[in-house]
Amino acid sequence: MAKLDPRRALDELIKERGESYSSVSRLLSRNAAYIQQFIKRGSPAHLDDSDIAQLSVHFGIPAAIFGGDEVPESAGLSTIAIPVLGATDADDSLGRVRLVDEAWLRSLSHKPTGVSIVMVEGDAMYPTLRDGDEVLIQRYLANENPRDGLYVIRADTGLLVRRIALEPSRNRICVLTDNPNYPNWDSLPRNAVQIVGRVIWAGLHIA
Repeated sequence: MAKLDPRRALDELIKERGESYSSVSRLLSRNAAYIQQFIKRGSPAHLDDSDIAQLSVHFGIPAAIFGGDEVPESAGLSTIAIPVLGATDADDSLGRVRLVDEAWLRSLSHKPTGVSIVMVEGDAMYPTLRDGDEVLIQRYLANENPRDGLYVIRADTGLLVRRIALEPSRNRICVLTDNPNYPNWDSLPRNAVQIVGRVIWAGLHIA
């Protein structure tokens, strides 16, 4: 396996695990053709570090198989490596992983391999969350339906932590901030908002 190039390695893993190109693309919060284009057309030339980290955790395979750096092994501890997602593509934290206690993580999530860390930037969610706080998110698949709560969404500027509220009318949602100085986005079509994951835990920064 270690001698395979990243595209062939990923292709074989997808087939071996009974998954599909589109399902793995959704795991990465990408468009449905992303993985197929990477494997079959060579575009992009290399996977982003954040994608490599997520694939490594999802498949339980060293990141080097997908063209990334090796993930440090725990020294006999029961830990799980979870990806740290950058708030923007230029974020220095992009592609990093963090080892967390497996038992604790399983108490928060029924699917710990689908959990990622996102750092809060800005004060749009103040006082609930502050700049520098960290949240754990359960990564979303495209066919999942949101419920009221805190989510990480993908915008043109990067990843944002926002509150989502469902409207009574079908497939309409509101994207809300907790800070009144920031605008809310009301009555949006469900497919207009790209949900990356639901917040399942928040680590608050104590000044």
